[in-house]
Amino acid sequence: MTNILIGRIALTLIFSFLFFAAFTQPTKTFSSLKYDKVIIYDYSGSKDYYIHIIDEQGRLAKTVTKQVTLNTMEINKLSKSLNNKSSYGSGSAACFDPHLGIVYYHKTKIVAHVSVCLDCNALDSSIDIAAQKQGKIGKGKDAYYMLSGMSKSFRYFLNTLLIKYKFSHQIVPGESFDQ
Repeated sequence: MTNILIGRIALTLIFSFLFFAAFTQPTKTFSSLKYDKVIIYDYSGSKDYYIHIIDEQGRLAKTVTKQVTLNTMEINKLSKSLNNKSSYGSGSAACFDPHLGIVYYHKTKIVAHVSVCLDCNALDSSIDIAAQKQGKIGKGKDAYYMLSGMSKSFRYFLNTLLIKYKFSHQIVPGESFDQ
């Protein structure tokens, strides 16, 4: 009788583990992605609608004017910054006209991408960035995050890349999000 009870408990534990493993997805972060290359893109938006660096069909924006493959040190710092809670916590505006695109590739396949608008201090990512969710207002479907904008230090880091690689859209000293 004891062996039957132990067998049932063991079976229950095994099925519980398998059920849990099958229906829970690990949280993706930029540091945990499997990639072999990260490219930043200089591109322009559109007067009629906002253009993300990767469109809904998974294609690169047609308005790309420049691209730069980041080195390992830059990639590591960028990935760490994208995941870090201290990279966010500021306000943002509503314009969202991105000019900086960041794309992570693995064997030429896009695994993640981020569109960045420095003018409104916001970014939009293909993967959820938990660190960005600060200053929650409301509940349920009405909930939103007030402080999802980039911190001054993160903006400064991104701007150093833009200056280094002579991208067209750089932060102008004295902009509202940098005071």
